[in-house]
Amino acid sequence: MWGPACSALMPVPQNPVDWNSVVEEILGDDGKVVGARLRNVQTGETKVLDVTGVFVAIGHDPRSELFKGQVEMDDEGYVKVDAPSTRTNVPGVVAAGVDHTYRQAITASGTGCAAALDAERFIASCLEL
Repeated sequence: MWGPACSALMPVPQNPVDWNSVVEEILGDDGKVVGARLRNVQTGETKVLDVTGVFVAIGHDPRSELFKGQVEMDDEGYVKVDAPSTRTNVPGVVAAGVDHTYRQAITASGTGCAAALDAERFIASCLEL
């Protein structure tokens, strides 16, 4: 049903798949992501997945309520970035997929790569201090 991409993913132990699950909560400590609480929608069982970062896919319409009051947003609900970079008004926080025009996954993937590079540069600048 899911094709060869998922079949190739299955045997990789460092890439566990939590089928039928949704993120209930992003867990943090001192402003840093330390985990995600998942809930299986079929069984109701919850578990904590230890992670140090989160990529939130928000679809064609901005689904940025999660970030309201955390980072600056425009009147349409998109997270504001310091274009052409992906930096937000919060140091160390980058945003990918901010695309008012095309609202397409390919654009989001390109800015996802840019966000990774911006995040790497931010971390490197912190290490230089």
